[in-house]
Amino acid sequence: MAVFAVVGAGLSGMTLARELEQAGHRCQVFEKSRGRGGRLATRRRDGWQADHGAQYFTVRSPEFQQEVDQWLARGWVAPWAVTPVVLDRDGVQPSPDEQTRYVGVPSMNAMVQGMSEGLDLFLQTRVDRLERVGRQWRLWDDQGEQYGQFDAVLLTAPLAQALALLPPGSQLEVPLRGTTAMLPCWAVAITFSEPTGIEADAAFVKAGVVNWLARDSSKPGRSAEPETWVAHFTAQWSANHLNASDSLLEQQCLAALRRLGQSELPSVTDRFKHRWLYARSGSANLLGEAYDANLAIGLAGDWTQGDRLEGAWRSGHRLAKTLIEHWAD
Repeated sequence: MAVFAVVGAGLSGMTLARELEQAGHRCQVFEKSRGRGGRLATRRRDGWQADHGAQYFTVRSPEFQQEVDQWLARGWVAPWAVTPVVLDRDGVQPSPDEQTRYVGVPSMNAMVQGMSEGLDLFLQTRVDRLERVGRQWRLWDDQGEQYGQFDAVLLTAPLAQALALLPPGSQLEVPLRGTTAMLPCWAVAITFSEPTGIEADAAFVKAGVVNWLARDSSKPGRSAEPETWVAHFTAQWSANHLNASDSLLEQQCLAALRRLGQSELPSVTDRFKHRWLYARSGSANLLGEAYDANLAIGLAGDWTQGDRLEGAWRSGHRLAKTLIEHWAD
């Protein structure tokens, strides 16, 4: 039996820890935030909630479909019956497709919450430094506390944070140095005093500073009232407006919604904003190898496989398989 430290409690980290524990190993999971799930995020307000991170996920491989079928059976996810339209300079265009889109129920991180049951989880613990002790690792947090020792450390944080912890000389470092940084994204959630009359429940926006609109209250497991919308902003605009004001973000969100509904909107009753500094990698497969056996360091995360939730699961599943084989003896 090996003892692993998993840094990051998103989907890749939880998939990794769960599969390693199921194989008879021990894991401790460290997460800098108050909750788990990473960009699988839902914020609750007074009488309403909104998914301000990942909006939905799709399935492309039979292997991932088997996993999602288990989530469905446990009630952690449900299909979202939506076909987003396209909003471009010419107005609203149909965008028919046959994709099944899933969401977590009742919040986007429900599957991560379910996976984490029984795991040794340290929330609000920011790992600051790794220390090699013989052939094992000791972890230090930013408050000077130490944790260890571990047979291997598995980093599932975003690219910049993983690079900051990756020991010099690791073979995993070579393909990552000099790569394009992950891209930011502003998210705004907003509620209205009465129905907006907008027909579409979601839209891919092809013109302007907003690139996604969704009626969050149309998702399964959510209250239909108040009517709630989420807007995501383009990476370029977000990068150029990292300190955007509440009023600017709200104005741009409402302008996009007016174009989608082609009419005036009811009064706004509540809103919040969230800035994702590490939202997208833009890379389809940034990392070839996921484990450095010489230093006992592993990497996983959606940024290693592209930006899809399936990539996050696949990276954690793939690294778990590698480690289980490595410690088979």
